[in-house]
Amino acid sequence: MQVVFLNQFERVMGQEEERAHVFIGELQGIWTAGWRSVQLDISSIEDVWYEGMSWEELLAAFRHGVASKMRDGFRPLLDGMLEETPFWERRPALPQLLQCYADSQEADDFAAGLKVWRRAKSLEEKKSAYLIATNRELQMLAVFLPQTLDELGQIPGFGKVKTERYGNEIIELLKGKERRHTYPIEAWVPGVVSETQLSSWMFQLKEEKYGKALSTVKEKRSLLHGIREGRTLSQLEEELNCPRRKLLERIERLDEEGYDVLPVVEKELSELPAEESVMIETAIQQLGDRYLKPLLRKVYGEVNANDEEVERQYEKLRMVRIRCRRVSQAAI
Repeated sequence: MQVVFLNQFERVMGQEEERAHVFIGELQGIWTAGWRSVQLDISSIEDVWYEGMSWEELLAAFRHGVASKMRDGFRPLLDGMLEETPFWERRPALPQLLQCYADSQEADDFAAGLKVWRRAKSLEEKKSAYLIATNRELQMLAVFLPQTLDELGQIPGFGKVKTERYGNEIIELLKGKERRHTYPIEAWVPGVVSETQLSSWMFQLKEEKYGKALSTVKEKRSLLHGIREGRTLSQLEEELNCPRRKLLERIERLDEEGYDVLPVVEKELSELPAEESVMIETAIQQLGDRYLKPLLRKVYGEVNANDEEVERQYEKLRMVRIRCRRVSQAAI
C-alpha cells in the first residue's frame, strides 16, 4: 500500500505519552484509511476505518475517526484536519459553554415535559418541532429553569422573537420548579466548565456530525446499488428500512446530483396507464415541475381522497417529473 497521507497524534495521560498515526493509503485503486497505534515494543496495532473505492465515503469515515480520537484526548502534530483554527487556540463563546454545561447535567423529567409542550405546539402551528425549539435548547431550559422572561433571554436560542412568541408559556411550565442554579448564568458557568470538559464535548459533537455524514454516504451507496440491481420501490423500502416517502425524496436528491435513477423510475412507471402518463406530462409542460401540489390538482382534481391514495398520486408525479427532466437534458 502506498501511503498518501500520514499524521502523528499524541496524548499525554499522567506520566504516560501515547503516539499514533492516522493514515490514508492506496493500492490498485483501493483506498484505505485508518489508525495505527505505536506501542513501546515498536509493534503496531491497526484500526481500519475504511477500505474501498469511494473517495466520498473514505473522507466521511476519516473525519469521523479523527473526531473520535480527538474526543479521546489525542492531538495532531499537523493541525487543521477538522477545522481551520484549532479548538485550543480559540476563545470559547458563551453559548458553547452554556450548552456544554447543560449537556453534562441530568434533567430528564423537566426535558420530557418540555418535549410534550413542543410536540403540541408543533401540531398547533403545523411546523417542524425543531423550529420551535431544538433538543439542546430544551435541555438548557430544563437545566437552568428560567423563571422570568429576562432569564429566558439568557438561554442561547431564545432571542426576541422566540421569547415573545413562546416565552410566557415556557415560564408558566417552569414556574415554581426548584432549581440549583442562579442568574445571571454567564457569571458562573465559564468558571465551572473546564478546558478538558469543553474539549471532550466539542469533539463529541464533531464525532456525531461526521458519524451522520458517514451514515448518509453509506445509505446513498446502498440505495444506488439497489437501483442498479433493479430493485422496486417496495424492495428498496424493505431492504433499507426507509419510509416510502423519504425514500422517494432520496431518489429525487440522487437524480438532482446527477446519478442515474431511471432504472427504478421506469420500473415503477411501467404499470402507469399511458393516458395518465400523458396527463401528467402535459400538466408539467403547462405548469412547470417545481411544485407538485398544482400538478396534483391539475391531473387528479381537488384532493378529497384518503391519505394513502394522495401519497400514491404524489409518487407518480415525482417519478414522471424525474423522467421528464432526464428526457429534457438528453435533448440538449
